[in-house]
Amino acid sequence: MDLELEIKILQDNIKELTKQLGQAHVRIGELVSEKSSSNEEVVKQKQFIQEITGQLNRVNQEAEQKIQAQMDSIPNVMDSKQILKEGD
Repeated sequence: MDLELEIKILQDNIKELTKQLGQAHVRIGELVSEKSSSNEEVVKQKQFIQEITGQLNRVNQEAEQKIQAQMDSIPNVMDSKQILKEGD
């Protein structure tokens, strides 16, 4: 193979590799943009989960307080047998 042909092949290879490199840069830019969007979505979802968790805790505490209030409003019942034994 003569030298001029080898040079031509190498030049073509360089052009092809340069083209591929440019396409790779474009794709990297797209992936970075997608990653940024994905990260923003993850942050939003985490915030939403924190808000819902806070609301769940608040409602749970309210429910516990209401249950306790209901339980406290029930009068204590004494065993009638105990009263009769003391009265004898």
